[in-house]
Amino acid sequence: MDKLIKTTEIIEKKLEKFYELHLNCQVNLTAIKEKEEFYLKHYFDSIYYFQQYEAPQVCLADIGSGGGFPGIVLGIFYPELKITLIESIGKKCRFLEESAKVLELENIEILNMRVENIKDRNFDIITARGVSTVKELLKNSFQISKQNTKWVMYKGERLDKELKEALPVIEKRGLNVEQIRIESPITRTYCIISR
Repeated sequence: MDKLIKTTEIIEKKLEKFYELHLNCQVNLTAIKEKEEFYLKHYFDSIYYFQQYEAPQVCLADIGSGGGFPGIVLGIFYPELKITLIESIGKKCRFLEESAKVLELENIEILNMRVENIKDRNFDIITARGVSTVKELLKNSFQISKQNTKWVMYKGERLDKELKEALPVIEKRGLNVEQIRIESPITRTYCIISR
């Protein structure tokens, strides 16, 4: 892993095991199989914001968890954090359940449903990587937020266009938007929206 990311021997062993689970998985969750690229584009990307700017607090929801990025990775790095993975596709949920079991992540819960159908839960942090537009994410997940919730959205080059589309929702809800851009060792814009 990159020198910017702090790990322990336990974390490294679990990351290695999770990589192996991906390599042996029958479901195609990522096109990236080469180890160095996998670690950089999935692991580094998942954890960078939280290690550099703000460790996650109490309970986190990861929308559209797919292959477990960032949800499972955050679960490995922050065993004290209660993490709910929200994934609507059953076979992806089965992979996430198997991964959480093999990696002994007791802090992970998996919900096989769409986020807009969750009515009785609230989270401190909501993450979403490669899922939906900013506008759709805010619209579909606002009911699971609370007074001080932060959305951490992993975004690319279309972010400015997405924020323009989302502006009416952002203004109506009185939300704050912050962008953190990195160019190296990967290219990523983390869009942080807070209540």
